[in-house]
Amino acid sequence: MLESMGLTHYWTYPKSPRMNAHCERFNRTIQEQFVDWHEELLFTDLELFNQKLGQWLIDYNTVLPHHSLGLKAPVQWLLENHKECQRYWTNTSS
Repeated sequence: MLESMGLTHYWTYPKSPRMNAHCERFNRTIQEQFVDWHEELLFTDLELFNQKLGQWLIDYNTVLPHHSLGLKAPVQWLLENHKECQRYWTNTSS
């Protein structure tokens, strides 16, 4: 599919934090802040697990403050620092 879309597929080695540090850090965040608290749902109700994960991801990006962004949610920081994003879906004030 990537080839048909003209996209390059970049590969990284598993568990190689120096090669793909941002992905590995986000995976750790998901593991520590969500999966560890809802692990039983993986084996008992996968649909509910996925629903809760989806809601957690929405909250992570729109509600939860991030220290690296000056205690702002990513969407809030993006709208304040990249005005071109106000033309996209993230700006729902109008």
